[in-house]
Amino acid sequence: MGTDEGALRKATLREQLTARRKALSAELVDTRGLKIQARFLATPYYHHARTVALYAPIRGEVPTRDILTAGLADGKVICYPLSHVRGRVLSFRAVRSESELEPGRLGVREPADAAELIPVEQIDLFVVPGLGFTPDGKRLGRGGGYYDATLKAGGSLSRRVGLAFAEQIVDDLPTNEDDVDVDLVVTENEVFRGLARPPDFAAT
Repeated sequence: MGTDEGALRKATLREQLTARRKALSAELVDTRGLKIQARFLATPYYHHARTVALYAPIRGEVPTRDILTAGLADGKVICYPLSHVRGRVLSFRAVRSESELEPGRLGVREPADAAELIPVEQIDLFVVPGLGFTPDGKRLGRGGGYYDATLKAGGSLSRRVGLAFAEQIVDDLPTNEDDVDVDLVVTENEVFRGLARPPDFAAT
């Protein structure tokens, strides 16, 4: 698939998948989101991680509040991306409670400036949103490329898990050299293996 054809295909899929997500009621987002978070918390990727990067959901994305609560209770370092970026690699700050998240420049909740900066190389596990995923771990984001660049900048032993509703799973996605796959895709119904690299963060 050529570059132009792939870009057009991505744009079409973004429209379709955005519409699918918008069709989910707030109640469905909440109830299914609880199941997705519970499935994620049961994975060895979560259990072995010491530093976990979460996202604050917007526009019907899978909620992450239960993961935040569990992670803090389990003594993990939980961090969130900032809206101010230099280049395409996101910066992250740690939080000790949900109350430390406040509306940022783009309206997305993020840690206050006083929160501790966490180098991207120290993050064990990136929990990422997306508009669409394939069972083998391909991911379609909103098109900015920030998460792809950030995941590439992460440590060589870091792992990536995508959270999605069942409607966001598709058979295939056009990709290029800038796209980064995930190790697992967790939905309310099942866990897809994706890259499925070992979840112990040891050298492989």
